[in-house]
Amino acid sequence: MNVPRTESMPLDWVRTYQRQLYRVAKQCATRRFGILYDKVHRPDVLAEAWRRVARNAGSAGVDGQSIKWIEQQYGVERFLRELQEELQQERYDAAAIRRVYIPKGDGRQRPLGIPTVKDRVVQMAVKLVIEPLFEADFLDCSYGFRPQRSNQQAVAEVHRAVNHRKWVVDVDLKSYFDTIPHDALLQCVRRRVSDRRVLHLIRCWLKAGIMEDGQLQYPASGTPQGGVLSPLLSNIYLHELDKQMQGVDGQLVRFADDLVVLCDTRAQAEQTLGKLRSILGEMGLTVNEQKTRIGHAQESFDFLGFTFREAYSHRQRRLVRVKYPRLKSLQAIRQRVKDAIKALPLGVLFREVVDCANRKLRGWANYFRIGNSYVAAEGLQAYVCEQLRIWWRRRKQRKQVRGRQAWANDFLYRQGLVYLPALLRRGANAA
Repeated sequence: MNVPRTESMPLDWVRTYQRQLYRVAKQCATRRFGILYDKVHRPDVLAEAWRRVARNAGSAGVDGQSIKWIEQQYGVERFLRELQEELQQERYDAAAIRRVYIPKGDGRQRPLGIPTVKDRVVQMAVKLVIEPLFEADFLDCSYGFRPQRSNQQAVAEVHRAVNHRKWVVDVDLKSYFDTIPHDALLQCVRRRVSDRRVLHLIRCWLKAGIMEDGQLQYPASGTPQGGVLSPLLSNIYLHELDKQMQGVDGQLVRFADDLVVLCDTRAQAEQTLGKLRSILGEMGLTVNEQKTRIGHAQESFDFLGFTFREAYSHRQRRLVRVKYPRLKSLQAIRQRVKDAIKALPLGVLFREVVDCANRKLRGWANYFRIGNSYVAAEGLQAYVCEQLRIWWRRRKQRKQVRGRQAWANDFLYRQGLVYLPALLRRGANAA
């Protein structure tokens, strides 16, 4: 098996096959596809699946095998060859999922499930094969985890809509990924996929146990966040909501389980929220009433890291809609910068510390440059400079110097620190 060793080497068959599947599925909305499993264990499909999984890196699963260990010790070709044989002989079985938690902005923790590398590769192979079938069905209101779609496009669409529709239905789903009913989800998958072996793989991943603190638990519902196939499965299930919301007097914009509906009047908004509750209840999902609300565009509301509100423009002499970085988003990037710089050894070159900060700043600018982010960028810039000074003082074992004369901002810029407000103006990839 010849495994591509660089991302630039094309895998023409995979892309051609995906385009063919998409065209056929687009032509007939009711067609089901029954011969897919043999494509999952093709060498070129597994090789592309490995490339994408390796590019995303990630932690090891319950077996302790990491991407690095497979590359440096076990061998990628051997790994893929043995995996192909397991799939061909139908000996493959899903391993348990390792439970980890990451902090959320409100102080709580978000549960993630980390499958083994082997499971991630097979999930990616299945995703490559079946995703075009469902992409042919997905509606324009859905933006999350889809090819050639992004958070920024969803944010821009909300910004356009709120210029004309003044009432906002801001809906929050309670523990969406953990509450998706397995049987109902598989029924949605069967509307396009009839290959029993592919369906068996998906059921195995849904029913795989979750290992936490040495205890193995078997969930009755949900698809763990962290799995390669979970985003696609979540979109497949919420596509049912998208379809039923087509007839409402409002515009739905959805990114995975984050959704808002823009309406013309409060009466339309109330009617829309009632229909949403009804549809979601029938789907076995729960609305988080504490975070779900109806508001006017003059009030602020949050969506995908931005806060939207109306503000008076002295230049245009009228109320305009603006979007700027959400407070929690600013708190999160500050914490990430602080943790990243603090984690660096004191023995590294200062330029490496600056490069670490620059990566965080460029990532933030790449996302928030589409909003009114200049004021927030100035505050974040000052915070990063202070964190660099703290690291420098720790290295020199010196207390703070009055006036910051020894480590002024000009010194940091001479070391290569980017200036975030300027980065927003000319594009984050320019520096």
